[in-house]
Amino acid sequence: MDTCKNRQSKLAKLGWGTLVGVSVALVAIAETALSQGAISLGRNFRPDPATLSGNGGGGTSLASIAGTSDNCRGFANSEPNHTVTLTDNFPTMDLLVYSKNINDDPTVLVKGPNGIIICADDESGGRNPQINRRLPKGNYQVWVGSKRANQPFSYILSLSEIRQK
Repeated sequence: MDTCKNRQSKLAKLGWGTLVGVSVALVAIAETALSQGAISLGRNFRPDPATLSGNGGGGTSLASIAGTSDNCRGFANSEPNHTVTLTDNFPTMDLLVYSKNINDDPTVLVKGPNGIIICADDESGGRNPQINRRLPKGNYQVWVGSKRANQPFSYILSLSEIRQK
C-alpha cells in the first residue's frame, strides 16, 4: 500500500511541466519522421542521383488514389510515401524505384501540380517502375506500391536529372 502511495506522490511531483516537455519531444520526433520522406531539389542538385528510402505496399489501390485506372497498378498506403518539391522546372527528371529483393515487384504513383498524374510499373526493363519526363516546378506526392495488397517491402527511390539504368 505504501509503495502505491509513494508512486502516486512521485508522479504528482512531476507535474504538468514534465508532461508538456514529453509532449513537445514526441511531436519533434514525429515531425522528424515525417520529414525523412521529403526532399527539395533545384536544377543541378548534388549528389545526383538523390535517394530516399522507405517501405512500400499497403491496402489501398493506386488507381483509387490516382482517380484513374490508366496504368495505375498496385497497392499502397493512403498517405504518400514521399513529397518531392522541385524548386525549378526540370527538362528531364528521372524517378526510379527499386528493391534489393528480386521477389518484390514495386509500382509507383506520382501526383503533381496542375493535375499531373503519372503511374509506372515495369518501365526500366525489369521489375522496377521508372518515370523519365519533363516536370514543372512544384510539389509532387509519391506513393510506392506493391503488385499485391498488403505486401510490404523496403525500397529506394532514386531521383536524377539524367536517365538511370
